[in-house]
Amino acid sequence: MIAGAIRSKIGEASVSIDAALRSWEEELPKPSLGTTIPRTIHQIFFPAGTMPAILQQNLAKTRALNPGWEHRLYDDVDILEFIRSSYGPRVLAQYDRIDPKYGAARADFFRYLLMYRVGGVYLDIKSALLRPLDAVLLPEDVYVLSPWRGAQFKGWGNYRILRPFGGREFQQWHIIAAAGHPFLRAVIARVLCHLDAYNPLIHGTGRMGVNWSTGPIAYTLAIAPLLSQHRHRFVGGQDELGFEYTVYGSADRAHKSVFRYHYTDLNEPVVRLRGMRRLLWFVLGPIQVHVVDRLQKLRAAMARRISWLRS
Repeated sequence: MIAGAIRSKIGEASVSIDAALRSWEEELPKPSLGTTIPRTIHQIFFPAGTMPAILQQNLAKTRALNPGWEHRLYDDVDILEFIRSSYGPRVLAQYDRIDPKYGAARADFFRYLLMYRVGGVYLDIKSALLRPLDAVLLPEDVYVLSPWRGAQFKGWGNYRILRPFGGREFQQWHIIAAAGHPFLRAVIARVLCHLDAYNPLIHGTGRMGVNWSTGPIAYTLAIAPLLSQHRHRFVGGQDELGFEYTVYGSADRAHKSVFRYHYTDLNEPVVRLRGMRRLLWFVLGPIQVHVVDRLQKLRAAMARRISWLRS
């Protein structure tokens, strides 16, 4: 009886998620699908202020490497105006529910909204192009997907929740898309749905909370079921595109340099909570944070011990 009840609840949850996804998709604008990748490079840097020299140099290199391409840089004011004018108050309210400390999550959501409406090439501000885009993109491209590749990224993007789709995430620190591509419509609906459903006691805070709510888990869950339905090109890894993940020495240093807060260090909920979820977090959140912190420290200590034994 218990197993049957659990299966019933899972089935009800699945139906509820499907209904929520359809509801959000119906509210989104429906731009026509472009036939090519627009020659525009999009990047984000916020809050507005002085950009670190290493990022300024990287932007200059990106522009010099792609002289025939337009380059657009967005700050927090640009983002709010774009969402307001292109999607309206409901989507803007969802964006605003993301805790401003989680700048990475806000950047995730905005890139999907932006690329769905206008298309082009989105690239994280910390990432670099090693080859001209004209040398790696094909005239027939309308969407390009890539997994992680390289010894330095071993194990990255492997999540149990993605096992039905091969277990590995699609990279979304770069997005190459024609405007109006159905993949991005599905991603936006999925993120909107995840923001509504987010519960830090279930979905976590910090890295895992971001990855599930707005990041590569949400991105991959939305796109993977649609792969057989829509045109795209799948490449073997970021190096095949001539993309470099970070101009910094490590991923953690990169995010700490770009955003005021590093999302992996945060214990607060990704989304501003309301009602019962807020009350439950107030009561149970400190317990979860304490347990998670202790487990993370134990895992780090074990990793150091294993490294010492192998040396």
